[in-house]
Amino acid sequence: MKTFQLSESRGQESPEVAGFYDPRTFSVQYIVTDPGTRQCAVIDPVMDFDEKSGATATHRADELLAYVRENSLDVQWILDTHPHADHFSAAQYLSEQTGAPTAIGGYVTDVQETLEKHLQLAGFSG
Repeated sequence: MKTFQLSESRGQESPEVAGFYDPRTFSVQYIVTDPGTRQCAVIDPVMDFDEKSGATATHRADELLAYVRENSLDVQWILDTHPHADHFSAAQYLSEQTGAPTAIGGYVTDVQETLEKHLQLAGFSG
């Protein structure tokens, strides 16, 4: 069963962009691939979370890993474009599975410091 949408190519040098919709969080995860090198970046990966039990799982992230394997891709980066209020990030899990580094925008530390202060989360920003 196809769980992703592949974008139309914009030309020979265009990256391939596969979007994976997560209906529970109404968010989209992306894998952006250089078709020449087969290197890719994973963007905004979702960690499954069940609010009722507090349990986490990696089903969505494992779908991304399956796509990577099936398409013989080499993950170079795992990127979070912003702090996510609608879901947990699976970036750390994917990094452990692929060895790829993670990155997020520099201003995320400002958001962490604000959350730490207002929610009294000692050590959250460190």
